[in-house]
Amino acid sequence: MEFLSVSWSSLHKESYRLSQRIASDGKKHDLIVAIARGGMTIAQLLSDFLSLSVATFTISSYKDMRRDKLSDISYHVGGSLTGKHILLVDDISDSGKTFVRGVGYLKELGASSITTAAPYVKPWTKHLPDYYVEKTDKWVVLPYEVRETIESVSSVMKKDGAGEKQIRETLQNLGFDEEFISAYFHHA
Repeated sequence: MEFLSVSWSSLHKESYRLSQRIASDGKKHDLIVAIARGGMTIAQLLSDFLSLSVATFTISSYKDMRRDKLSDISYHVGGSLTGKHILLVDDISDSGKTFVRGVGYLKELGASSITTAAPYVKPWTKHLPDYYVEKTDKWVVLPYEVRETIESVSSVMKKDGAGEKQIRETLQNLGFDEEFISAYFHHA
């Protein structure tokens, strides 16, 4: 398994580059809508760079670092989106299912137009966002997914036969502090 470990500084720069692509396009956006959880941090950064308000809804498509069935939207956007030009944001477009589901949901709420943005995309995605920064086939490790990543990487590596030492070394190489590894690494 190959990883792309993203620092806070890199994420900030990638989000700024993403905002510049969005701004240079000249399209009107009334509101950023973040797909929770991953899109919330990106939406916050884009909100600052683009001076737009943020709304959110929750949907997820991963379990244990492997594709899982796409769940229903569990928390919804409040307020009317009728006639609004929406910038739909997530942190990554992997399979693309989350974006497809999100676009459909926002259309149901009456959005006038929907454009999509994510800093990272996978080459196999079925939904290429209108705006993105980097295409990668690696597992993207984001700085705000500490517990989730440690637990998921540990679980997958254990299933693949890796020992504790190898798992801890991998987590350290991904940049996780020993304090977090000790807190969230569950011994087999």
